[in-house]
Amino acid sequence: MGRVHGRTPVADGRLALSPEQNRIRKAAESLAERLGLSGPEQLAGYLPRRHEDRQGGWHPSQGLPEGPVNFQGTVTRSKLNRWRGRRCMVEVDVEVAGNMGGLVRLVFYNLPFMARAFPEGKRVAVFGRAEEKKGVFVFAHPETETVEEGKEEGIHLDRVVPVYPLTEGVSQRRVRSVLYHYLKEFWPTLEEVFPGLAGIPTRSQAWKTLHFPGSLREVEIARRSLAHEELLGMQFTLRVRRAAREAIRVERPGKTRDLVEPWRKSLPWPMTSDQARACGEIDGDLALGRPMHRLLQGDVGSGKTLVAAHALLRGLEHGTHVALMAPTTLLVEQHAASLRKLLPRGVLEVVTWTSDSKPGPVGLFPRITVGTHALFAEKTRLSRLSLCVIDEQQRFGVRQRAAFLAKGERPDLLVLTATPIPRTYDLLLHGDLDVSLLREMPPGRGEVRTHVRDGAVTEKIWAHLRERVIAGDRVYVVVPRLGEEVMDPAEEASVKRTHEQLSTVIGRAGVALLHGRQKEGEKIAILEKFRKGEIAVLVATTVVEVGVDVPEANWMVIDHADRLGLSQLHQLRGRIGRGGRSGNCVLIQRSGGPVARQRLEFLAQNRDGFKIAEEDYRLRGPGDILGEDQSGIPRFRFARLPEDLPLLQVAQQEAGNLIRGDWRQWKGLVEAEKRAKEDVATN
Repeated sequence: MGRVHGRTPVADGRLALSPEQNRIRKAAESLAERLGLSGPEQLAGYLPRRHEDRQGGWHPSQGLPEGPVNFQGTVTRSKLNRWRGRRCMVEVDVEVAGNMGGLVRLVFYNLPFMARAFPEGKRVAVFGRAEEKKGVFVFAHPETETVEEGKEEGIHLDRVVPVYPLTEGVSQRRVRSVLYHYLKEFWPTLEEVFPGLAGIPTRSQAWKTLHFPGSLREVEIARRSLAHEELLGMQFTLRVRRAAREAIRVERPGKTRDLVEPWRKSLPWPMTSDQARACGEIDGDLALGRPMHRLLQGDVGSGKTLVAAHALLRGLEHGTHVALMAPTTLLVEQHAASLRKLLPRGVLEVVTWTSDSKPGPVGLFPRITVGTHALFAEKTRLSRLSLCVIDEQQRFGVRQRAAFLAKGERPDLLVLTATPIPRTYDLLLHGDLDVSLLREMPPGRGEVRTHVRDGAVTEKIWAHLRERVIAGDRVYVVVPRLGEEVMDPAEEASVKRTHEQLSTVIGRAGVALLHGRQKEGEKIAILEKFRKGEIAVLVATTVVEVGVDVPEANWMVIDHADRLGLSQLHQLRGRIGRGGRSGNCVLIQRSGGPVARQRLEFLAQNRDGFKIAEEDYRLRGPGDILGEDQSGIPRFRFARLPEDLPLLQVAQQEAGNLIRGDWRQWKGLVEAEKRAKEDVATN
């Protein structure tokens, strides 16, 4: 919220509050307690979550309004109607101000005291929604406020009104009224984090504007000012964290064996230029006297495993232990199998470590351990761990990654992601990591054609899949959710029901079901049968999104594709066309209308994962792409991305200027430096 200091009017060294000021302060103290704040001084930082423009005036001559409207008028009649059972209704007729007369009616049910609140001749401001009844515009339970000549401006109506977050038992009008009067009388002194930087409004000015805006334009200026402060603070922290990490010195053991060069010469195909460059960047990091912290991001099928294998072999050359962590047992088994196939035999061993199994004692050969979350369990011991590789790093929390690194003495870190990350993400999340990109595809990948189809032709699609199975093809059919999770089974096909449908069309023996609730051993066995061709059609949830490598599979159907993001659809599509044969991906749209269709057609026409990620980011924002809780993406209070990308780029430049300047004069930045260094010390 920001640090605030209370300011109380004083006279001759004694408290000098008037009775009205005392009343205002007591109301603020009561509200602060209800809102869970430490005191009324903290109310300045209790900022609105949005604003409503209640300026301007509606008139009955304009017809029935579509939404809520604001207007002023004079009470011409107030009547209380009572019925049996203590029910009642108050009718208040109001003549709306303007060149043309216009009568409207306000109604309040079971609130008899409202009849006394609207005496004839009283001038009121009104905000609410109207219905037309018997030729009269009727407003049920609108917001109202008295308008008096010469009195202070209204708080709730006829202005840009702040809308605050609420807690149980506290109304919007109470919060707005108490904050209005208290902050007008006792505005606190705020500590500025970046005083006078770049000519932007101060925090105090911005907060005051958000509480008492004159227009929506002023609100946006204040928001951007605070967004700039947020982004600059985050970029400053990343700079400090990176500097602290680069200051760490490590002693690397000498080389005891030569593994990388013989292995690279034995590869049946040359590395792509991107792979070779990434391997060179890793070698450069390992030659320095500080720990490597590198992100390797690449599109589906771009060859990240080959680069990771290079890094793992480099670690083994120095006689140390290396480990690769993946989020699921299924992915661990896939990685272990790929590394055993890819790396030289007879000179090293690849073992797996999961919650169900752990490797035996170290033998004669250097060891690569591939494991799940079990690798950072408290009881896990990884002797002489020098290199940590994390696959699908966004699926692990920040603390989980730190716990894994803590298994070694300042080990090198290489994190992999098959989700291409937009440039915005790199600025947000990886400002303290070096980044290697794999854009170029290795040879041997088939072309994948993508088709968008309507849900009405599903039966034709199933019939076509039967023909493909007879022709010898292997097919993924992906359905987003299990039936038990579906709120309305009539609107969304479940993976179990789809499995039954395809079993009827194709034959039960050739169709298998795969989902996240199955035991890991069962999932691995099903995938092995699919890989061998014992199963022709695999009906699955999005559990097949990453790590599943069946080169023979060249067809995929994704039902309810409109419910998944572009990046996730692209990840799923990457499961086919991996064996050199061309593939076909069919996206079935069942909802979303023209907008969803346009989005799916965009995917059908584009293969570049980075371009797709940028579009996904533009449409859905950061949280939905990588997952806010697991990725460590900051939850901004004011910044809006990608809308505020220009602000982020300015903040990145200014953070560099701050680091080079005399920033330690500012207490807030000193605290930020301390937190960043503590974070590095525990990572």
